Amino acid sequence: MMNKEGNYNMCKAVIDLTNKGRAEGIAFSIKSIMQSFNYSFEQACAVLKIDPKDMERYRKMI
Repeated sequence: MMNKEGNYNMCKAVIDLTNKGRAEGIAFSIKSIMQSFNYSFEQACAVLKIDPKDMERYRKMI
């Protein structure tokens, strides 16, 4: 990620990529549970104990 001086903040870039990877992994897990067990999105999120306030973010990813 570039800051206003045009320099890269590598720590922030790594953290952002790590967070993106986690979110993609969670979305993949939700989708897998839905397909494997014929669960609804909400049921799959309950299995993974996903906070209701985060559910819409993952819904958009699958």
